[in-house]
Amino acid sequence: MIKYFPFLFLVACGIDRDIPKLSTSDLQTLEDYRLLEPPSNVQISDENESGETLLACLQFVDAITKEPLANQTVLFYHTDTEGEYRPIVAGDESTARLSGEGVTDNVGKIFLQTILPGDYGSSSDNRHIHTTVFGAKPEAYDIHFKQYTGFMGTRFITGSDQHFLAHLKQDESGKLITFLTIEVKNP
Repeated sequence: MIKYFPFLFLVACGIDRDIPKLSTSDLQTLEDYRLLEPPSNVQISDENESGETLLACLQFVDAITKEPLANQTVLFYHTDTEGEYRPIVAGDESTARLSGEGVTDNVGKIFLQTILPGDYGSSSDNRHIHTTVFGAKPEAYDIHFKQYTGFMGTRFITGSDQHFLAHLKQDESGKLITFLTIEVKNP
């Protein structure tokens, strides 16, 4: 006779929403990114935007050579906390109210200041930031968040070379921070 323990299944499939604190080395890396000058320092939302502050320390590299992509133009856009893009041009999500364009520095880095996007549509745990790397083939790369991605989403992301799973951390004030390398194909 087989016994089923439904509570074990729920625990095993649940999303681990634990967000660890930044380490000392994380704090130093964050400070180095904060010092980037525009256009490598991109601010999408201001302090009046509702939602959790998100600081993304991103580096763009060539997927084959792993060499940094210097002076690469990148567009970022995402939903607000309510899961709405609110595009400036109807039907074109890339013109979302929360969007911004930047250029990587000489070692492929961009510091992105925004908020954690909300879930949209009928899905939950699908928070992500769209990233367009101009001139690459393909141009579209998405940043998802480990603590806000379910099992099926994680499987999809793991099997894709255009979707990246960012691990969120937090500083002492509760701001969310992520460090991520995005491997770009055919830059």
